[in-house]
Amino acid sequence: MAAVRASGTVTNDDQRAYIKIETLRGKTPTEIHSSLIEVCAVETVDRSTISRWAQRFREGRLSIENDPKSGRPRTSADDQSVERVFQILEEDRRMTREEISHCAGISRASAYRILTERLHKRRIAAWWVPQYLSEEQKCRRVEIAQQLLHGFREEGNEFLQKVVPIDETWIRDFKPELKSQSSEWRGKSSPRPKKFKRAQSNVKQMMIFAYDCKGVIMTDRVPSGTTVTAAYNCQFLQKLRLRCTRTDQICWKTVS
Repeated sequence: MAAVRASGTVTNDDQRAYIKIETLRGKTPTEIHSSLIEVCAVETVDRSTISRWAQRFREGRLSIENDPKSGRPRTSADDQSVERVFQILEEDRRMTREEISHCAGISRASAYRILTERLHKRRIAAWWVPQYLSEEQKCRRVEIAQQLLHGFREEGNEFLQKVVPIDETWIRDFKPELKSQSSEWRGKSSPRPKKFKRAQSNVKQMMIFAYDCKGVIMTDRVPSGTTVTAAYNCQFLQKLRLRCTRTDQICWKTVS
């Protein structure tokens, strides 16, 4: 039997209607497919499609229309997930990408995409700041710096050779926090966070350092339980004056 073609006149809806009628008449998907080929030729729907629709009609389906689509599928980078990640960062900026993905219920790749592409964040480590200074201490340091700058402008490098700074510091027995442990998620224009020195242990030793432009001149290990008073500083300055007159054996006796 020759194929009878009516190109462009048989739509997919027409084919589904035919599938419904022939299924109710008891024909198999193979028989329906053969009949449609005689009319639609290459435009005939796949046999698997015919089988799927036939099964639906046998189960009682009435409509020949496709099921309505739900629209664009929900992704883990939608506005709700972005807001959730933003709230997590507001609570703790030190959370890792794995922790953020776990709390937000999304994959690590989605969490990273939200952080970098949607929230424009980057993970940066804090600057290590030796200690916290009050406003008064900051002003005092500015005044001293201006005095030193004035002396340098007047005398040049000779002035630098006269300056002997003295510094006191605690040496503590503790394992410092790694930069990766203190890093936070920040925006591109956000300032770098600061991290101040923390008292991590009671095991500590006071050290006094004196140095010039060439390096360390003398150090002093303050005995445990001793308070650094004005009298103690005077003794240290006397030792420093003697040390400056002897250029050999810099500070090794006081360290040992």
